[in-house]
Amino acid sequence: MASGVTPKQIYTALTNAGASTIQAIGIMANMIAESGLNPEAVGDQGTSFGLVQQHGMQYAGLVTGNPQADMTAQVKVVAQNGGFAAANGATGAAAAGNFAQNYERCVGCQAGGAQYNQRVANAATVAGWVSSGNWPASAGSATAGAAGAGGGGSTSNSTDPTCAWGFSGSLVVTSVNLCVVKKTTLRHLAGGLILAGGGIVIMTGAAILAAAAFQRTGALSKAADVAAVVPGGGAAAEGLTAAHRRATRTGSQAASQNRGARVAAQRQQARQQRQADTAARQQQRREDAAARRAAGTAPNQARARRGQAPRRPRPAATPRPPREEHH
Repeated sequence: MASGVTPKQIYTALTNAGASTIQAIGIMANMIAESGLNPEAVGDQGTSFGLVQQHGMQYAGLVTGNPQADMTAQVKVVAQNGGFAAANGATGAAAAGNFAQNYERCVGCQAGGAQYNQRVANAATVAGWVSSGNWPASAGSATAGAAGAGGGGSTSNSTDPTCAWGFSGSLVVTSVNLCVVKKTTLRHLAGGLILAGGGIVIMTGAAILAAAAFQRTGALSKAADVAAVVPGGGAAAEGLTAAHRRATRTGSQAASQNRGARVAAQRQQARQQRQADTAARQQQRREDAAARRAAGTAPNQARARRGQAPRRPRPAATPRPPREEHH
């Protein structure tokens, strides 16, 4: 057995780790496409490792040259990273597609993609092994059978699991296994396109900022003056002068609008202040009138203005009794 483990051993390791039958079928369908069921597989130019090609150098320790131990460790990592939950579905085909989309996330692993279709087709092969109990003796014969059963959904018939598109077959007296495009190449191409798009956005922003700074420095006017004295630079000077006039006109319009806004704000503030002063004076007059009414007579009003209490009225005079007459 080329990989050191059999498909039945991989299935048993998955179920022992807690995967259901359907989840194990879906995950193994992806392992066929990723590594050919070989726990010692290393792909993507030495950056992906093991049965499901865990990507990243932090997973390099999953491939040690001990297939049995490596298989167990790799299945444990898949479980810890949410691989069992990613392989959900009512059937092995659904589990294979969901695992491809949600865990592998490779180029073409989304629904309808070539890799997605290949893995869904592989699930039927694995399900046949489980239901019949007729397991292949080695990983090599297992992946060959899966390729024959599900090859219609793949863009590559290369036996290299890291190959995205290639050819494997016989030519007269010899056999060939030619990979035209590696999976890692497609990934790098997609990343390069994303970086190129970001670079265009950054360059456009830099050009806009440079133009704005150039205008603020007044360099455009000075360049027009220089071009005017250079032989043959008259046309260039006219163009620069026109550009300067347009820039100056735009700046003047903006400044005028700003001044208008400031004047309007100042007028509004002065109007509000006048209204507040008028209201205060009216309130003071009302309070003075109330104080005068409370004070009563003119002397008391004067005392109220001085802050003195009003005088109390004199008590009414008691009439004298009539004088007795003596006769």
